[in-house]
Amino acid sequence: MAKTSNNKNLIIGICAAVVAVIVIVVAIILGIRGGGLNDSYFVSDGAKLVISLDDSYSEEDEYSPRKIHEVYTYSGENITGQKTYYVYDNPEEAKAALDYYIANQMGEYYKDISQDGKYVIFEAKEANYEGMTVSDVKQQIEWLEILNNMDTDDEDEDETIIEETNDGEEIVEEIIEE
Repeated sequence: MAKTSNNKNLIIGICAAVVAVIVIVVAIILGIRGGGLNDSYFVSDGAKLVISLDDSYSEEDEYSPRKIHEVYTYSGENITGQKTYYVYDNPEEAKAALDYYIANQMGEYYKDISQDGKYVIFEAKEANYEGMTVSDVKQQIEWLEILNNMDTDDEDEDETIIEETNDGEEIVEEIIEE
């Protein structure tokens, strides 16, 4: 009887070890793939509003993200959460940026700062979005779209420079960009 009990314990131990190895392998594979987030998440839907900005809106420094996504979750007309996602080219750049933000005590301004693959995620404290409505965020989105369109229109126009000479005569110079 004692031998049967030892065999059952041995089989249970082996099964537990196999399950542990499988869990570790799955965790490693998911970690290599860069976490659960991808570009398809950053689309407004019935539970969240998304504002996306390319790198032209950020400062030029070592930890500047390639893209920024501002995600507001909501229920009814009330904003219930706000997270900012900084997008980097790879998880290593995101980790370096995360370390930088934590070392420079950026965490005191946010509820949490974390990383998911190539994303550094800043979770706002409730005071930052308290009182905001879905309409407020939609207005921000519309305003940014107008700005984006203005920037695009400006790129298409030629630049005109008007200079004045010492005798008051104006010289008009057009710079045509190709």
